[in-house]
Amino acid sequence: MKNPNPVPPHPIRADKNAREACWDLPADLEAVGKARRLAREALATWGMPVVAEDVTMVVSELVSNAIVHGKAPITLSLHQYGRIVRGEVTDHSTVWPTPIPAGPNEEHGRGLAIVTAYADRWGVEPAQDGKTVWFICAEWRSR
Repeated sequence: MKNPNPVPPHPIRADKNAREACWDLPADLEAVGKARRLAREALATWGMPVVAEDVTMVVSELVSNAIVHGKAPITLSLHQYGRIVRGEVTDHSTVWPTPIPAGPNEEHGRGLAIVTAYADRWGVEPAQDGKTVWFICAEWRSR
């Protein structure tokens, strides 16, 4: 996925029918906090604070997974269609995420379960030289 907005600071685009924001992220765990902040800012700009918790939780898990298990470069994009947000995290690893069982004392293995709990749907699509993990969060479903 080619980033349509390679130069921040204002990567949020909007029109009457849809809005999108896209950011390149470094392959550094500090980028997880930045990704959460960018997602919250975009949702606030779009007037969608109701889905902010769900979207930022999913973004946090997917960006973490891309940094730990994927391959740079990493791109986060959000697309708003009415009261629905589609998020995408693209990296350049061809290895798709696989849920693993996690016991109560395990440090890893809960990320995709969290994504499943907070997103209405999610999946994986091949991307040029890698993959895109996508998710959908609808405003009417949010807590």
